[in-house]
Amino acid sequence: MACHRTRSVSALFIGLLGGGIIVLSNVGCPATQIDLLYKQVIPVRDPERRLQQLENETDDKLVDMTAFAGMPETYSEVVSQYVESAFFAIKAEPILRRRYYHTDRDDETASFPFPDYVNPIRDRDVVVPLVVFPLPDAVSTWSASTKARAMGWRAEGTAIEKRGSVYGRTIVYESGKHSINPFSVPAAPFETHIPSAGIYMPEHDIPYFLQLGKMVLTPSYGDSPYRVLADESADLRLGAKDGAKLFGELITVPAYLPNSRLRWVSIRNGSNVRRCLAYSLLDGNGPKRPGRFGQAKNGPISPYVRPLICARHQPQIKQHDELLLPTPLGWPPNQNEWGESDIDGDAHEEWCLDDWFPAQREACWVIREAEDSKPLQESFLLMPAEEKSDRPVFFIALFAETEPKQLIKELAALYKVSPDTALNSPETMEWLNTLYQQIRDFPLSK
Repeated sequence: MACHRTRSVSALFIGLLGGGIIVLSNVGCPATQIDLLYKQVIPVRDPERRLQQLENETDDKLVDMTAFAGMPETYSEVVSQYVESAFFAIKAEPILRRRYYHTDRDDETASFPFPDYVNPIRDRDVVVPLVVFPLPDAVSTWSASTKARAMGWRAEGTAIEKRGSVYGRTIVYESGKHSINPFSVPAAPFETHIPSAGIYMPEHDIPYFLQLGKMVLTPSYGDSPYRVLADESADLRLGAKDGAKLFGELITVPAYLPNSRLRWVSIRNGSNVRRCLAYSLLDGNGPKRPGRFGQAKNGPISPYVRPLICARHQPQIKQHDELLLPTPLGWPPNQNEWGESDIDGDAHEEWCLDDWFPAQREACWVIREAEDSKPLQESFLLMPAEEKSDRPVFFIALFAETEPKQLIKELAALYKVSPDTALNSPETMEWLNTLYQQIRDFPLSK
């Protein structure tokens, strides 16, 4: 259920849409044409399916190729074959994790629905799949090709400037003396909204977003007869005298709408701006933790965030993680268009890998549950697959375009088996090298 929010706007209605500003006069005539890409947005789904019990084990996958959606099928097939061949070559058993799901209770807690309340129910163990990612160069080459552009892929160089009506946007700031608590709610877990939304609203005496210093923006509409797209962060008075000071901005755009893993991103931290391809791993939010705020090392964070620590790479803007990126949303230009569309208007966030990770020697990265992790209220550790740890594995990310010997060694370390059988087999290594060369030399530009 989406949370439709409205706020007053002046006679000239200003909507922040994509890379530019769409201005509507007081007679409701748009000054410029608005793209309709938002109508093609696929509703956000929860891959973890935390609100339902799973079916039988035949649904489990060993290799997850969702990051290759929209890329050439033959390319995806050879990548999948390469990863599966490497896995079977080391003679390993799949890694399993304990799975839980939430179900409502028939007592007084029923008035506090998920995610403000959680009732974990133990389900069966599930296979932790190898989630395979293409390298940035492969995505850049393919997305710039004539065939990909015809399909709707966005090229790296123009995706952010011309993001149009589908994007995610997070701002990090320090409130000023004249800042007013904005009309917003924290980001919610996938396929949910925040039941206690009212306590975050301006009419309460708790200036939640002024203290948090972060907003994940969502479409908001004015209360005029035309109900046009309004700027949800306007009450912060960013840049005005005694208004809020902007410290950072995170923008995400889907590389290809049906692909839920690949995002072109722009990350502004102070005066520094970097743009890259990011890879969506898992939902950044879960059931609410005790208290109004969660606590990071340098300040408050949302109580819905599932914390993730990466000792090797953890860029932040103040206390807020740059790897926690906003999920792209559809931004209809007015309330009427909103009402006619099936769009999830609640803010969501995803833990992602940025361009630092594929540039490292390691090809395989693992998310493990930290010591303070609880069922459905997880705390995570992100580390290379070769790093020794006894913490339970929750998620595995793999960059497939990796030389066979290295791939075998990293997978063997992860699955705690010897790599020798595979490495000492000429037939195995020849086959893996053949597949690797097909991936490396695949004509993605054509």
